[in-house]
Amino acid sequence: MTRQISILLSGEDQFDHALERAPKALPHERYLIGDSFALGSALHQNPNDQVQLCIEPVHLHATRDHLVLLPLSELAIPQNEVTVLMEEANTIFGEEGMTPISNNGHAWVYAASDYASLYTHSVAQAKGRNIDWWLPKDTVVPGLAKRWRKIQNEIQMRWHIHPMNEAREAQGLPRINSVWIYGIGKATDITYSPELTNASQIISDHPWMTSIAAQRGIPLLNSESLQWEQQPSNTLVWLEGMHKEWPRLMQAMLESDLEITVIDFPGSIRKRTLRAKDYQSSAWKFWHKKQPPTWDELKA
Repeated sequence: MTRQISILLSGEDQFDHALERAPKALPHERYLIGDSFALGSALHQNPNDQVQLCIEPVHLHATRDHLVLLPLSELAIPQNEVTVLMEEANTIFGEEGMTPISNNGHAWVYAASDYASLYTHSVAQAKGRNIDWWLPKDTVVPGLAKRWRKIQNEIQMRWHIHPMNEAREAQGLPRINSVWIYGIGKATDITYSPELTNASQIISDHPWMTSIAAQRGIPLLNSESLQWEQQPSNTLVWLEGMHKEWPRLMQAMLESDLEITVIDFPGSIRKRTLRAKDYQSSAWKFWHKKQPPTWDELKA
């Protein structure tokens, strides 16, 4: 029986200038959980369908005329240092009616109904960019974005003089100097992709997939020592290092009964299916054997 494996590739923004504002997250993020990108509720499902959001500590790098966001996941910052700073930030959040619910690596989930209408963008979308374009914006309730900036500024001031950051600076390490809000919404705002809805297993090294898999009761593997020929049908794969696994996956496809669906976003959603039979030469054309695509060919 043919076993089906879906490979999700990360996508970049394709700006549509006809839109009033950019989407809330990158294409692959929206594909997984919907355009509303209610990540806070995807990471921690609540039976009361309350509004939840994510707050992530980040490093803002100052250039000559703007600030650039760098996620902590790219700076190899120990979790205990993040926890110390976020526990101090929680005193400020508590005063604003934001209740901490869970900690998912660098993404902290809060219940905060007051911020339901704030329009935000994911950390991945703002990463490496001038943050001015990606700052939260008001939609229904005026003054909400300004209220958040006040909270953000208060945290930045406290963290600036925190011994943890002073020690980091003394070691020549980047400060954890700000927070980013995103992923606002209820559980009913989530629209899971078919591949995630039907997944029997998830293979991913992305931090928030660990929590999503746990919330949905789906087994999760990381990228270490994968035996592709042994993976069950309806496996969903989202790996940062997929390019390293691609040759072995193609070999497993040729030798085992695997069907590979590649999902990427060259302007819109694209799905391509690869099967072993498509690369088998016929008996009378044995000299003409089509080869599976290399990683570079796949990404072209």
